[in-house]
Amino acid sequence: MDQANLAAAWLSFGATAVGLGGLISQASAINDQLDPYHANRTAEYLGIWFQRQQRFPWWRITKPPPLGPVIAARMADGFCGVNVLHIARIPVVSPGRAGWSTVLAMFNHEKPVLGPGMSGYVGGDVEKGAAVEVESAGSDGTDLGEVLDVGRSASWATLERRSLKRYQSYACIVISRTTLITMLVVTNGRPVFQYSDATGFRAGYASYCGQWYITWPIGQEAIVKFAAHDSIGASEVFPRSFAQRIDRCGQIVSGVVCSPSSPFAVGFCGRKPRGDYRLEHSPKGFQGAHSGRHLFNMMGGKAYEVDYLDARKLDDAGTTINVLGSTYPRGYSAEVRDRAVLFDLPGKEDGRPTVRMLVPPHEVGVLRQALDCLPWTSLSWSMHRGLRDILLAFAKPVMDAHRARLAAIIRSTVEEHPDVFRARGWDVGFVRNNMGFMGSSAVLAGRGNSGDSVRVVTDIVAAYVGDWEISKLDEVFFWRRDDLWDIEELDKEAVVALTKLFVLEWSQEFDYQLYHYLPISLYFG
Repeated sequence: MDQANLAAAWLSFGATAVGLGGLISQASAINDQLDPYHANRTAEYLGIWFQRQQRFPWWRITKPPPLGPVIAARMADGFCGVNVLHIARIPVVSPGRAGWSTVLAMFNHEKPVLGPGMSGYVGGDVEKGAAVEVESAGSDGTDLGEVLDVGRSASWATLERRSLKRYQSYACIVISRTTLITMLVVTNGRPVFQYSDATGFRAGYASYCGQWYITWPIGQEAIVKFAAHDSIGASEVFPRSFAQRIDRCGQIVSGVVCSPSSPFAVGFCGRKPRGDYRLEHSPKGFQGAHSGRHLFNMMGGKAYEVDYLDARKLDDAGTTINVLGSTYPRGYSAEVRDRAVLFDLPGKEDGRPTVRMLVPPHEVGVLRQALDCLPWTSLSWSMHRGLRDILLAFAKPVMDAHRARLAAIIRSTVEEHPDVFRARGWDVGFVRNNMGFMGSSAVLAGRGNSGDSVRVVTDIVAAYVGDWEISKLDEVFFWRRDDLWDIEELDKEAVVALTKLFVLEWSQEFDYQLYHYLPISLYFG
């Protein structure tokens, strides 16, 4: 009898346990379906950040939101505290479908170790953060056996994490508008479309790394989305990453040029309406500028430490266009230090050359120093258009006089030292058959819109000058020389100076007042 009761008790307990287990299982499945983040907790969506989520007990009914990184970027502090980023157009690790995850897989705090035949993300082992040995499929068929070390490249494992915010079908992090603008200019963003009407604000920006989309419907949150290019794969012949400096990108988009070795810093005015103007140098006057001053301050700059080149309308001073035309020559000669310069600039209304700018001798000297102090970069700038217009108009006659010599140096450097470029990560076949011609053609073209061409030319010049420190590349002494027109053979400083002007020719205008259209904080989905 006792054994029968014991058996019945165990059977009852077993049935109860099975029933409770079924109920818990059903409740757990229902709870998963009711979880607003159900589709956003997967490795497919979060990428490598799937491995960095908090574990929670099985019996907990309500799951906490998934965690994402805290991203902050501006000129003064860098990107998440890193000023020099190594950017790869092909994500180094599994990026996931979230835009913020893709950006962090492209922005590397250290140079990623990738073989020239590698396309970046190679699958599940990389996603887990393991070191994977890969073979190069370069055009010479060699096996480099290099290691992709994702444990220290593109991992950002030390970033602070916070709960993601749910918006529509996205699990978003929250970023500031300063962070957004910084990421746009670092990736060489340029506007493709922009609408602001009764329904809200929409904008699209093409960049060297992918497509940016900004949407801010009336009465709702603003959201940013990013998608990497889908046209770049294993056939990539460029080095897998290039360096970008956050501080220099912030200065150029704000219209400021600084010397790395002296207190020299000058900001440029924006475009002006049709008319005749005189450029005036105002010491420490950038704080009163309407140009990029506010953006410069937003990014952590100190506008009160920066000089200002302003354009004063000549009609206000009683000067007529006839006096301008008969007194000052167009272009400039070897005696440029003692003479004023007159050139045409694009107007504010339609970009046509409807502005005539008179540059007195003192301001000529400021422009020459600003040209010598243009920062070095591997990629074209997203830049302040006033800075670009003035410097290009001023320096173009000299650039045109030496353009053929610079193009010849670009081509001969590749032909004479192909092994140097292979060691720098370029594909052997591309170096042998295309690189020199592509670089020289870009220089001779005079203007363009290709980040690839800029990367080719700047890397050739970097190899040509050898082991120059970045500060030496940032400031040269070429434009301040008295014999600009008499130079017959370009030295290394001349090559660097002209290459920096070439980058200006191939750079894109950026709306440095974009912040007017954006809220203080945005969702990044």
